[in-house]
Amino acid sequence: MKADYQLTSERLLLRPYKNVDLLDLLDAIHRSQQSLSPWLPWCHPQYNQHDAHEWIHASQQNWVYDISYEFAIFERTTDIFLGSTSLSNVSELTNSAELGYWIRSSAQRKGYATEACQAIAQFAFDTVGLTRIEIVSHPGNLASQRTALATKAHFECTARNRIVTQDGPVDGLLFSLIPSDITNSTPPRL
Repeated sequence: MKADYQLTSERLLLRPYKNVDLLDLLDAIHRSQQSLSPWLPWCHPQYNQHDAHEWIHASQQNWVYDISYEFAIFERTTDIFLGSTSLSNVSELTNSAELGYWIRSSAQRKGYATEACQAIAQFAFDTVGLTRIEIVSHPGNLASQRTALATKAHFECTARNRIVTQDGPVDGLLFSLIPSDITNSTPPRL
């Protein structure tokens, strides 16, 4: 898929990561560690410029080979970096992927995650041609669960040992989206 792809919604611009995003990404991670680190094991105080560079490079390669699709999220009017959303674990066998997201602390509770998830879900169904998206949330991550439900995802089950943490596997709450769940949503502008 083209690395210059972008999606827009009412308030957001989503596009693949570029090298120029490194410092904004690093700043958002450092300023958001308290709210993100309980759920994202890679978000730790030692996360540094090298880690961010390696992640951006891997993300760019994922786009080239259609392995996964990571989007940097920006506020459209200010161009402020807000966070990230992605389709990962893309499976040809099940024609599905996993949707992940995080928003920097200063931009949380403003509906940005929901808006970004709706845009990437539309991309997943209309452009990538998937027929199922899964969202897996840690049982304690209420913000992620609220976002999944606001995105019109359906709760399916508590999947045992679904999330691997530093302390070992834990259960995950499994939500899903299929194309008919979002047919009444406003599509993102390409």
